[in-house]
Amino acid sequence: MANEKPYDNRNIVEKYIHYKLMKKGCAWDFHTSEEIDSSTNGVKDASTVVTRRCQATSAEEDSAPRKDRVATSDPHDALHRVLREAGDELERLYQPDFAEMSMQLHLTSITAQRRFTAVVDELFRDGVNWGRIIAFFEFGGTVCVECVNKEMTSQVDNIAGWMAEYLNGPLQSWIQENGGWVLLKIVGQ
Repeated sequence: MANEKPYDNRNIVEKYIHYKLMKKGCAWDFHTSEEIDSSTNGVKDASTVVTRRCQATSAEEDSAPRKDRVATSDPHDALHRVLREAGDELERLYQPDFAEMSMQLHLTSITAQRRFTAVVDELFRDGVNWGRIIAFFEFGGTVCVECVNKEMTSQVDNIAGWMAEYLNGPLQSWIQENGGWVLLKIVGQ
């Protein structure tokens, strides 16, 4: 494990949101600009600009996430799998609650960050544990789905950013003190 690349919280969030949106039939892909030649008239650009598209998939497409959409292998696939499985279990048990909470937020482009952060702060008010971190991911994914359903797709990028900031800020020390993402990956296996 000493040779493993460090975990990137933004990548963890993006993979999770991508999975949740794909389950609901929405394509939300991440591409470096070098993978996109139409925007540069075919000139390959090696910059790290990330672009996304979010649109409903056609009725013929399978709404389940497709592994063949991943451009490169991820050294942290086991962590992503553990998060997906734990999130799916939480969704199975509590999806009506998450959906209701998300709808009650009445998100607009002006209020979204404040309201999202207020719910997340409340989630961790009594402390942090792995279950609450999974709930944090599931809540973020649910809110992203709700935003797409309300044609507020631009908020998906914002939510991913807020989630990464929260992981890099208030949750970072707890995650590190409790074995880091490696521990969650091991426990989930």
